[in-house]
Amino acid sequence: MNNLLYISEEIVTKLLNWDSTFKAIETALQCTARNCAIQSPRTFTKCPKTDSRLLTMPGYLDNDTFGALGCKLVTATPNNASLAQPLPTINAYIMLFDDVTGVLKAVIAGTEITKWRTAAASAVATKYLTQGKRLKILAILGAGNQGHIHALAFSNFFSFEEIRIWNRNKYKAETLVRALNEFSNTGKFKCYDSNKECVTGADVIVTATFSSEPIVELGWLKPGVHINAIGAGVNHYSELSLDIYKTSDVYVDHADGAKVELAGLGDLGVKMRGIGGVIAGDLPPPTLNQVTVFQSLGMAVEDCAMARLIYDLYVKECQK
Repeated sequence: MNNLLYISEEIVTKLLNWDSTFKAIETALQCTARNCAIQSPRTFTKCPKTDSRLLTMPGYLDNDTFGALGCKLVTATPNNASLAQPLPTINAYIMLFDDVTGVLKAVIAGTEITKWRTAAASAVATKYLTQGKRLKILAILGAGNQGHIHALAFSNFFSFEEIRIWNRNKYKAETLVRALNEFSNTGKFKCYDSNKECVTGADVIVTATFSSEPIVELGWLKPGVHINAIGAGVNHYSELSLDIYKTSDVYVDHADGAKVELAGLGDLGVKMRGIGGVIAGDLPPPTLNQVTVFQSLGMAVEDCAMARLIYDLYVKECQK
């Protein structure tokens, strides 16, 4: 008889750590480039009565350590924020299956996993696309959940001297900066009044907003800057001006997904490379002065790798 596990958000949070998360995502991206991963572009099911959406992300990753068959289900329900007793607007769960029998092994809360794996993907891309560069200044546009988790991840993996935060709501940026400086017992996190000032001179940029119009312009960028674009506005590429995409080396996590969700960039003649190819050594890293963009969509096999990681840690540490 199958013993179906439910691993709650609280337990997931206790089990997560940056080093194993980085390795899981690095493996998923490399396996994608080496055709050891199977996944389809995500599907969207709309519920017009509540203005909510169900996103379905199935995938299979073939790897001894992080391999898994799984499907992440995500609901996006904006109206939850205005309820008398507000609920999260984004809720995620990962179904983990036995890849031999097809039996469901675990239901794993996926909201915290999604935050961590998204930030880890940006960190992996930054590692491989900034080889040989000295990284002193990080600029983060957006002070929400992803801005926060990216600040923590990049503080863990890199040694930036200054980490800048900008948000349209300045109070939110100031609040995050205070919290980050207190958490890390440092003063390197700084709040900036304008997005232009925030990114000027930065070596690495993260855009994590819902902006429907560009918040970064080409003329503001220093040569060789690397940008992690993860926000979701009207499309997945609305945060950066189009001339940035036209003149940069653009990398994506999932080429098939990019053909669908970034079709507008393809129509403009923007060539998109898989970041997994650089990780695997099949593509050379960019030149030092080339501006690079990692356009992060999020992949099903990243969630599969993370589900396997959490499942194995749970069995090892919580079922003794």
